[in-house]
Amino acid sequence: MSGLRSWISGRIFFVILTILLFVPLFFLRTSPGSLNLPEISACLGAVFLYLILTRLISRLHLTSVLVSLVIFSLTAFGLAVFLQPSISQEQTVPEEIVRTDSYLTKKSLLLHNDASEASGWTDIQKEIDGLAASGGDAIRNFDLFEGSGTVGMTLGALGEVTSATAEIFIRTVYAGSNVAQEDSIVLSEGTLRESEHPLKIFALIAAVIFSIAIIASLKYLVLVERRKGTLLWFQLLVITLVLRILYVSLGLEDLFRWAISGISSSDIILSISPFYVLLFILAFINSFRTDWVHYLNRWRKYVALAGALGVIILSQSVLRFYFRGGLTISSLALGTLIGCVFTILLIFSSVTFLKILFLLPSARLVDRKLNQLRIMDGLGQSIYSTFDEDKIVHASVTLGRRFSGADRCWAVKLDMKGFNSWEATGRDSSQAAFPPEWHREVLKRLEKTGETILYNRYPNSPLAGFAGKSSPMPGSLIASMLKIRKKTFGILYASTNRQFGFMNESKGLVETFARQVAAAIDNARLMERELERERYREDLAIARSIQESLLPGELPEIENIDIAGISVSSMQVGGDYYDVFPIPGGLYGIVIADVAGKGTAAALLMAALQSALHAIAPGMSDKAGDTVQRLNSLMSRRMPDDKFITFFYGVLNPVERTLSYCCAGHDPPILSGNDGIVSNLSEGGLVLGVKSDAVYRTTTMKLNPDDRLLLYTDGITESMNKETGEEFGSDRLSDFLTGQDSLQSQYILENLLDRLESFRGEVAALDDMTLLMITCTGYAAD
Repeated sequence: MSGLRSWISGRIFFVILTILLFVPLFFLRTSPGSLNLPEISACLGAVFLYLILTRLISRLHLTSVLVSLVIFSLTAFGLAVFLQPSISQEQTVPEEIVRTDSYLTKKSLLLHNDASEASGWTDIQKEIDGLAASGGDAIRNFDLFEGSGTVGMTLGALGEVTSATAEIFIRTVYAGSNVAQEDSIVLSEGTLRESEHPLKIFALIAAVIFSIAIIASLKYLVLVERRKGTLLWFQLLVITLVLRILYVSLGLEDLFRWAISGISSSDIILSISPFYVLLFILAFINSFRTDWVHYLNRWRKYVALAGALGVIILSQSVLRFYFRGGLTISSLALGTLIGCVFTILLIFSSVTFLKILFLLPSARLVDRKLNQLRIMDGLGQSIYSTFDEDKIVHASVTLGRRFSGADRCWAVKLDMKGFNSWEATGRDSSQAAFPPEWHREVLKRLEKTGETILYNRYPNSPLAGFAGKSSPMPGSLIASMLKIRKKTFGILYASTNRQFGFMNESKGLVETFARQVAAAIDNARLMERELERERYREDLAIARSIQESLLPGELPEIENIDIAGISVSSMQVGGDYYDVFPIPGGLYGIVIADVAGKGTAAALLMAALQSALHAIAPGMSDKAGDTVQRLNSLMSRRMPDDKFITFFYGVLNPVERTLSYCCAGHDPPILSGNDGIVSNLSEGGLVLGVKSDAVYRTTTMKLNPDDRLLLYTDGITESMNKETGEEFGSDRLSDFLTGQDSLQSQYILENLLDRLESFRGEVAALDDMTLLMITCTGYAAD
């Protein structure tokens, strides 16, 4: 925070110091031929002001800088008008009160009433006018500005403007170098008193401020597209401006003219200021840095052209005041600064005027290209900001119509069923309907040529014959495949009512546009598949969580009965369920079930089954069929039509060693007796949820010591061998069970899982595998 305060304080101090540097002009008089304290202070203030305004203007937008430049010029012009002396200056005054930057001032004063001297000045002025006219005629007669018809008229007008500008430049060089008679001015005491009025001084300072703002604005425009040496050339221009001020303020003209008097005695040659000519040349070089013109659209170019013309007129007017000495009365240095700035501005505005004039014929085409680039950028923002395929196509045809300049734009989708309408926009877009055979023919031609096709006279094209009489008849048609990486999604069309509505280059642009659209559609479909996979993974995670929460954590311990259960989830979580739970009377319910389907739906249905079973079983008898029948009646009312449940329910009486069971369409459990006989417990009835009034039978059997009962789901028997594609099957399961000597249920189940894994090889289980093993280990105590 303290650093920010220091930064702000430093900026405020710098601004205040800049203002204070102009204050001596209000209290101390200036004199020509030397840089005295007021002018030195004001020039230093102008340097600080340049640094401040350059930084401020660099933060503006291009349009704001151009508008500000016109405002600065207009304001400076108004201040220059105010600075002109209002007292008549036709009287002869002593030499010591003459103030001018011309070396001819003393000569004109001493010979003020000399008719021959006046005649000499007239001759010089005529010579300048002759040089200017000759330069203008040379440009006017240049072959570049000749032609016939409308082009000839345009070139002729351009030649007139160029030649007139050249005449202005020639006069500016000589007049600005103090050759013209108007460059001397005889000042009366009243004029001097008027120039020292505080309002005049204030107006001069304000004119300097706006002149510095003009230079700062020109620097911004020159550096819009900065290249090697651009800044250096502008810095040379500013340095030359400073040297010009010193050259004039210190009265170095006589020294220079004495040095070259031996070469030429011509008044025109002797009067040319070297720094003014150098300033003119450097300004001309920098004025070609007008790349900012290309960033203007057609209408802004027209406005900029009018603004440049207005600035040219204002600059000439201000320079006229400067050449007559009206700006140098109060301060020779500051007046020279204003005059030189407007000399630079005149050159800049003139070159800008000519450049815009040259660019106007192609401005419409440039605007169209820029608009296409903006649309392509908008296309990227529109189609890559969403993964909704329909929104992508809607944005594409909307932007495609603007992009191609078409009356209509539409797209058709290609899928397994053929061509279907996708999206259309534009005038009569509802009529942009063609028969499928027409689209097939278009696709055939697109695939044959491998590029976008264009018919600028569509009614005369062979393609029109495939459309039929009821189809639209556009004047021009362009079509491009929505294709990427050998995947074709459809066709993008654009049409106009007029013939020759598209340029040949439109083919490449539309093709690029279509590739962008196809890429966006492809990304949307990839994202949709990824989202589906993500939703599926989330669904499996939820289903697995539900399944794990429903399976028993620990099985009850029953005397002389060894029970073990295990459930292995596959990649596709199913609806497997097993349970062993106590019921009144010292009995135990034994359950294994498999809900049809996968994922969350199957898991939720399994949860409903468990809840209903635990609610029904304690109040029912030991007849398993009655319990299953009641359970089926309840589940059938809430079961979806495409769902069912295979179910096995048994009631174990550990004291009497009996098992009452009902198998409702489930894989029959395998009973391996101690005598080596294997049997299946298949009695019961239909699967649950198919018929609400189905009848279920109860079967009761005796369990003997060393009997082993294996309950399983179809994930066990349907395990598939990788090489042969053969299922494990119930026979292998029976053989495995009879081949086991151990009476430990957990050990048997683990061996079975190892056997299944060996049988499958590297093939992952396609379904959940659930096992429940009941082994009778001895006799119950009496």
